[in-house]
Amino acid sequence: MEPSVKLCMGCMNELGADGHCHYCSYTDDIPHLQAYLAPRTVLDNRYVIGKMLSYNGEGASYICYDMVGKCKCVCREYMPDTLCERAPDGLTLNVNRDCLAKYKTFMSEFADMNKVLSRMRNLTHIVTAKDMFAENNTTYVILEYVEGVSLKKFLQSNKGFLTWEQVKKLFVPLFTTLNIIHNAGIIHRGISPENIIVTTDGELKLTGFCISSIRTSNTGMMPEFYSGYTAPEQYSSLQWQGTWTDVYAVAAVIYRILTGNMPLDANTRIHNDTLMEASRINPRIPLHISDALAQAMAVRGEERTQTVTELVSGLFEQPSRIEHPKGSTQTIPIQHVPREERRYRDEENEEEEYQRRRPAAKKSSKLATIVGLCVLGVLLVIGIYLMTQLFAPPDTNSTAVSRAPEEEISDSEAEDSYDYGTATTTTAAKSDDDDTEYGRGSIMPNLVGLYYTEVEKKMGDEFTLKPKYYYSDDVDRGYVKSQSIPEGTDYDPKRKNELVLEVCAGPSVIPVPDCSNYSKSDYLSLLDSLNIKYSVAEDYSKSVPYGLVFKTSIPAGGWINIEEGDILTVTVSLGRPPETTTKSSTSVSGSTTEPQLSVDTQDPWAPHTDPPVSSGNPGNTNQPEITDNQNGGGDNNGGVVFY
Repeated sequence: MEPSVKLCMGCMNELGADGHCHYCSYTDDIPHLQAYLAPRTVLDNRYVIGKMLSYNGEGASYICYDMVGKCKCVCREYMPDTLCERAPDGLTLNVNRDCLAKYKTFMSEFADMNKVLSRMRNLTHIVTAKDMFAENNTTYVILEYVEGVSLKKFLQSNKGFLTWEQVKKLFVPLFTTLNIIHNAGIIHRGISPENIIVTTDGELKLTGFCISSIRTSNTGMMPEFYSGYTAPEQYSSLQWQGTWTDVYAVAAVIYRILTGNMPLDANTRIHNDTLMEASRINPRIPLHISDALAQAMAVRGEERTQTVTELVSGLFEQPSRIEHPKGSTQTIPIQHVPREERRYRDEENEEEEYQRRRPAAKKSSKLATIVGLCVLGVLLVIGIYLMTQLFAPPDTNSTAVSRAPEEEISDSEAEDSYDYGTATTTTAAKSDDDDTEYGRGSIMPNLVGLYYTEVEKKMGDEFTLKPKYYYSDDVDRGYVKSQSIPEGTDYDPKRKNELVLEVCAGPSVIPVPDCSNYSKSDYLSLLDSLNIKYSVAEDYSKSVPYGLVFKTSIPAGGWINIEEGDILTVTVSLGRPPETTTKSSTSVSGSTTEPQLSVDTQDPWAPHTDPPVSSGNPGNTNQPEITDNQNGGGDNNGGVVFY
């Protein structure tokens, strides 16, 4: 099947009568990269492939023409170049040896992501998927073609920056769309001026959705980062990513638009954060907006604004307090009520007011009588009690007042009943705080859906938090699944009630991090952050300096099961093995010299302490000794410490 008209493979517009395109400079003589599809290739007997628009470690995007829908589209081909290569036929992809599992896993993620996007066709501010099919041992996705320019080019044509009023109009719909995408479980991880299109109608559309591995380091695919906009956690496969990752990127884009300056690269900020506040670069930026951007671009993910909703609140909520100069006089306008409305209210409530006032007088007189009787009764009881105490015979054999047999006396109550040797009885009156199991004073909010770090900040001073961890490959680490005290329950913050939260600990099986160039303390801290249990051993190494980790029981990249309690043995270098050498001079003809003993010099790779004593067999000097961590387990030479 071929298109009924001759099309330019560069822009998919109709060619002129002379066979040339009057819209772009593309010609069929321009060579294409052999690793990618050639122009005029037909896929699914429907889509004509044109020139390649872009490519990254996940695949390539081509302009194409839909012969059924009679319209331009964009074809996205899954083709991770580190895992596969193009066959000689120019169509089929051949998977590299030992890469089939990764190839299929990433392709499944690619398909799942685009299935979700295809169900969001009603969202007008993202480039959605229209069709998806499998062919040539890979998967293709057909995306809508959007007429417009990238935000990067748009800024270049507008002096490099925009005002806050212009930004508000452009980004409000995009904020709403991004929030919906996040609720569907999709994180973009590549938001930047290059992936935001300004349409001919002056609206923004988000494009460039990719699988998570292409926007994260050390995943086996060639990463695609956008300097200044990629979040810090994306530079490490060991850190958690989530909605806060996109929040960083969106804030960085707004920072770039308002200041005209590219934000510092996050990888640089990790070691030396010198990012200037937006209001210092452009004093016209409101202070609360500058503060909101700074919070959303925090280097540490847990200190950053977590969701788009929180970011919007920070950007659009004006400061609540308005300072007035001292001595100024303000006029409070009188609220006038229309005469007809006032008369209507008076007539409507006249009977109600009369009924409410009439019993009030009676109630006041009754209340005085009741109070008087109560006071009289209390005085009578006190008088009777004092009389019985005065005339009762002394009890010399007992120092405590006996209670009725059915009353139980606890140890604490017995201790509290003594006051300087005098026995007293106390009657505990129930207060309003005892009306409920958790007391009164505050209402329990809904914590499900928040992250544990958020709950700690908000509720840590009012509750004794008890996290109950579970493992999941589909839920973000730290996500709160349930709470032991239901939403809406009364509680007293001063009681510090115990609150049990079911918190996701992340995947149960994770890769072992690389130990190269890590000191013992740094590597163990890394394992602690990943909830990996470990034991420590020490051994000599001819190549690794003292104090550095030089091997683990499971190689870097290997999988360890946290849920089943797998223990990783970490071996720390003791430096080079100690060597003792003796040098003696040989006698020369005609002269005699006394033998000289060489002085042992300390190996620069060894610690600056006395080396361990060798037992004659260096290979057996560090037999691991299992040590209980709770009984002083520390850095014992030759010992194994469980954490």
